[in-house]
Amino acid sequence: MREWVAHNKSIPDEIMEILANDADERVRFNVATKNRLPEHLQLKLAKDSDCSVGKRIVYNKKATIQVLTFLLNDEDEDIRTLAKNRFDERRYK
Repeated sequence: MREWVAHNKSIPDEIMEILANDADERVRFNVATKNRLPEHLQLKLAKDSDCSVGKRIVYNKKATIQVLTFLLNDEDEDIRTLAKNRFDERRYK
């Protein structure tokens, strides 16, 4: 059920906060897709132990420059490359 709650487009920030700490990476992944995701939760999920969650933050169209900057140093090469591309794209707009 938590995964379906995370799919909801209008979940409050308080619920996103709870779901961002969920043991199931699929739930955290779905939270990472939220465009309304506050920056502190973007950063939390960018540090997630499951690389698919961090990668999803890179793809989040509202990922902040600070979060993308953090991901430039991720241990996963794909995440670093994607973050650099998104960072450059945002910087030169």
